[in-house]
Amino acid sequence: MPPRVLPVIVVELYRDYLTELARRGFDNLSAGGDRVSISTPRKVWATLRALAKDGESDGAAAVADGFEAPLFGAPVVGQVTTLPLEGEDGPLASIKPLGVTSDRAGAWYVGSKGSVLHVSAAGRVRSVASLEDASLRGIAISPDASALFVADMFNHKIRRVEVATGAVTTLAGSGTVGSAEGVGGAAQFTVPSGVAISPDSSALFVADSHNHKIRRVEVATGAVTTLVGSGTEGSTDGVGGAAQFYSPIDVAISPDGSAMFVADFGNHKIRRVEVATGAVTTLAGSGTRGSTDGVGGAAQFHLPSDVAISPDGSALFVTDANNHKIRRVEVATGAVTTLAGSGTEGSADGVGGTAQFRNPLGVAVSADGSTLLVCTKDGGLRQVCVSAPPPPPTFAPIVVPPSTLVADLGKTCGDASLPEGKVTFIVGDDEERYEHVSKCVLCVRSVFFRTMFGIGMKERDAAEVTVRNTDLATFTALVRYLCTDQLDLGEEGGGRAQRALDLRQLAQMYQVPRLELLCAQALQESVGPASAVPLLEAAHMTGDGRLLAQCRRYVADNAAEVRASGGVEQLRDLGVAKGLLGDALDQVAELKGNRTQG
Repeated sequence: MPPRVLPVIVVELYRDYLTELARRGFDNLSAGGDRVSISTPRKVWATLRALAKDGESDGAAAVADGFEAPLFGAPVVGQVTTLPLEGEDGPLASIKPLGVTSDRAGAWYVGSKGSVLHVSAAGRVRSVASLEDASLRGIAISPDASALFVADMFNHKIRRVEVATGAVTTLAGSGTVGSAEGVGGAAQFTVPSGVAISPDSSALFVADSHNHKIRRVEVATGAVTTLVGSGTEGSTDGVGGAAQFYSPIDVAISPDGSAMFVADFGNHKIRRVEVATGAVTTLAGSGTRGSTDGVGGAAQFHLPSDVAISPDGSALFVTDANNHKIRRVEVATGAVTTLAGSGTEGSADGVGGTAQFRNPLGVAVSADGSTLLVCTKDGGLRQVCVSAPPPPPTFAPIVVPPSTLVADLGKTCGDASLPEGKVTFIVGDDEERYEHVSKCVLCVRSVFFRTMFGIGMKERDAAEVTVRNTDLATFTALVRYLCTDQLDLGEEGGGRAQRALDLRQLAQMYQVPRLELLCAQALQESVGPASAVPLLEAAHMTGDGRLLAQCRRYVADNAAEVRASGGVEQLRDLGVAKGLLGDALDQVAELKGNRTQG
């Protein structure tokens, strides 16, 4: 997931609330209790401070941290941000990450020196399991997220970790160097460094680095066999034992399980392995160190150290360690491009070539394919935007069909099924009267009224009919439209938008589709500083995606004007705001609950 950043719209809508939290002493922030973790990129602070009141900017900005931006200002492809990390006792400068994988819920699991860690999308870190004296380089998660499999490099073992309990068992490996095949502890590895799991969870594939092989481990039994690799260093393509690798360091499996991709560290290549046949080919990399982008053998890497595959299987992402870059490889063509990294060692955030890495190690792709998480030599975690979020929805212009008034009125002649006479409506809770309305005209203009005054209905001969759930002004506008085809929303001003909302609801109820479209058109034209937030809320409540998108865009682009107009205060409920704005307010709601309980 992209960095969790409170969007401008939320700051505007809830600035006073956030500032109140700051007043209550949340300036020194860390995890736990009533505190909020800080995870806002530096560049966002200026925006938050500008929106906060004078003298309260630091506190308001700090309290505002830790939220996801579901609307606008989302990261662009190639944008790199540092994920701030928080442990139980406060901020963490480093977690010494070596490898990483993601689950389908948006969280990350990190293998480090001595432990397996769970890292939330917001950067909160907790321990899943401890393994003394272990360097956990490769890590994979079962599709059902119940178990993790880690390559315990220097103990020469493959370990299994139960996610729910943290229980650790050895699946395979004797703990002594070697290359023997066998079951469980009878098998041997020499510095196993990368691991991937098949889509059906039946097998693991292990980059047995110092044996220069790719091994297969049966999850159910721990039986170990060699899939490909002669056991001697080299770069020869071939089938099974005829193929050669030079310190393969990581593997990734395609979504359908048919192909495997290997970061061939010492050969500066990305190799492809057909799982069914063991056929090995070179997908990209010339075999000589360098940083050239290109297709297939024209591209260069310098010690590619990890590889991850997109959820759709179309692209690989490679941590090019000594080039200090993140590279993208198209699976279909072998075309290599640089996604992020200047090529010089550093830790600067930025976009594309303006960002810096320091020997990037492990890499994983989020379940939705939008974000990479990269482990770096300096002990941090970096997020890289892989795919831009979809733009706000666009809709075709509202097209109102021509008037049918004349044709409809022509139907009042010669139809014996139509009722005679006039009716008086008793409207609303105040029982206001709207008198002398032709039943015949109502019937030819509205299917609803045609049914109400139809043959056999009690209203057909009634002199008075009661109408609830509306007011006289709105009902009058409905009847006037039926008689004239003219939309009457009253005088210019803030009340017109509300009248259009109310009248559109009546048009839906009384089955007058053209009037409904006219009201929708009027609502779009009514979006402004004072009306945008109430209309935003109304659009959410009525399921009007078109109006909702327009209001969101307007508030995001005109936040200051909206606030100055007083429109912000009209958003009535935190729960409604959460529905409007996605999950950006989850932590605010939780924090509010904590304060109430306290």
